[in-house]
Amino acid sequence: MPLLEIIGVTSTEMAFCVGFAYLQSERVDNFTWALQMVKEQITSGEVEVIVTDRDLALMNAVENVFPKAVNLLCLFHICKNVKAKCKMTVFSKKKQVQIMEAWEALIYSYDEAQYYMKLAIFEGICSSCSIFYHYVHEQWLIPHKERFVEAWTNRVMHFGNTTTQRVESAHWSLKRILQDSIGDICSVWETINSMIVLQHNEIIASFEKSIIQKVHRYSNRLYANLRGVVSKNAIDHIAAEYDRVKYVGIDQTECRCTIRTTHGLPCACEIARYSMIPRSIPLDAIHGWWSKLTFHVDASSQPSELSVKHEIDIIVKKFEELDVPGKISLKGKLREIAYPSTMSMFPPVAKVKTKGAKKGKSKVSKRDKSTKRDPSWWEYVDASVRCSGTNACSTIDTSKVEKLAPRPSVQKLTPRPSISKVQQPRVLLFKDWLPVEIHKFIDDIIDVGDDGNCGYRAVAALLGMGENCWAFIRQQCVIELQEFMSHYELLFGGENYVRQLIHNVYVEQVASKDNWMTLPEMGYVIASKFNVVVVALSLNQSQTYFPLRSPPPTSMSDHRVIVIAFVNNCHFVQVYLKSYSPIPPASNLWKNYCNEEARQ
Repeated sequence: MPLLEIIGVTSTEMAFCVGFAYLQSERVDNFTWALQMVKEQITSGEVEVIVTDRDLALMNAVENVFPKAVNLLCLFHICKNVKAKCKMTVFSKKKQVQIMEAWEALIYSYDEAQYYMKLAIFEGICSSCSIFYHYVHEQWLIPHKERFVEAWTNRVMHFGNTTTQRVESAHWSLKRILQDSIGDICSVWETINSMIVLQHNEIIASFEKSIIQKVHRYSNRLYANLRGVVSKNAIDHIAAEYDRVKYVGIDQTECRCTIRTTHGLPCACEIARYSMIPRSIPLDAIHGWWSKLTFHVDASSQPSELSVKHEIDIIVKKFEELDVPGKISLKGKLREIAYPSTMSMFPPVAKVKTKGAKKGKSKVSKRDKSTKRDPSWWEYVDASVRCSGTNACSTIDTSKVEKLAPRPSVQKLTPRPSISKVQQPRVLLFKDWLPVEIHKFIDDIIDVGDDGNCGYRAVAALLGMGENCWAFIRQQCVIELQEFMSHYELLFGGENYVRQLIHNVYVEQVASKDNWMTLPEMGYVIASKFNVVVVALSLNQSQTYFPLRSPPPTSMSDHRVIVIAFVNNCHFVQVYLKSYSPIPPASNLWKNYCNEEARQ
């Protein structure tokens, strides 16, 4: 089950745990329930800023529960996704650097006027990269620029929190303590409680440090009203602004007053005025959040208004209405609250034996109990770039591909599950979707992920890279089409068709129907790029695709043959044929448009 962790930040800029919730699934109603529980625990003030990733379900839940709060998006993960898309669609290293520099200048624009000026520059640089620009413009800038571009986030008092890295760090610490994901609720409860106690002690120490510790740098009269009253971190921010006074002076235009709106602290031009009088910075110039150096409720917040009298009266009334067993049950629950040491929750002493269970210890794989999260899309892209052994911008020749996977015959190309230990005949999935004539030659059929990238996943797995390198296969197909566009224009009948094919190969995580692998087009592209023989099987039409330019190996044992099959009218799978199996004939297109070297 997904574990939702909610993090807050103290005046000493330390993270603390607000709440934890196991969710049935990551849906809006589940997130709404968890956030509603948190909202009920907030007794004073309003939640003003919430930072999340671009999880639409979570964003909708935040808007429902905290309608007045500003929902910022994690700038770190946005930049990672943009950089991954740049690697996928831009193949010049120099162009990649130019684009990312323009992107950084755009997101760090200090006002709207500068933003639109930087946007025009960004559009000019991306003029030859329409796919990338369309992704950035439609996915991020139009719908969400107010949530991560500094021109808008600098108007929000977020106290320097514009990423979810604090949550990532806290969640990593929790998973390191939990060690696995199969513990019972009692052990998880105790682990989280121990972590919170340790966290509480560290925060108290940071509060004491701000109150007691004397820093020579802050002996200046300017900080006289602040020492021991506000967080040391607040004074650090003010000191950094004080260093800007010599350049800014009292000019508000030059100062921009960003720290005043984002942190609630005096900016450089304010400090310059205090220095000119001269006088100390008054305490009322500091946002009250920075002076919270204790867990106790401040007297100014009127704790006398908080009471449980109404709730107690309802419980007493309900207690009188219950029968004897009900009264005993309710009284037991109240005793657990009044006397925590008598709580009845404890882990089971021994494992309960269930009827019909298998004898012996159940084997749980490391994957089943792992706390490791699923990789993000940009991590898949980085992994597929590493698969290539070179930069994403450079064209990969066949000699480099050889280092990824040797070129043995089809039965040695990719390790397959051993069938020697199988006592009964195996049932091969999807076998009925293949021509009857080939059934007796099939050694195995292996499925791949069904996210719309299945064709490229099957090819990546058969080339020995693993199916998660589907993005790398797509990228190399684009390079092949762009590098030999004139050849493919003759083969497929025009420039427009090839450009549309290139456009369809671009994809993010989940491919639409337009982005699915198409045959025979991609059969020729994959065969030519990786210098392999591609066999495509289906009930409608089975064909073999040879490389268009490279000659076949001189030795039969060096032939690389990969076999894919189109099944269910919407899915590709891997197929392994037995040695010396027959293969379908080649298309007339190959005979008419291949080079002379390939005919040998």
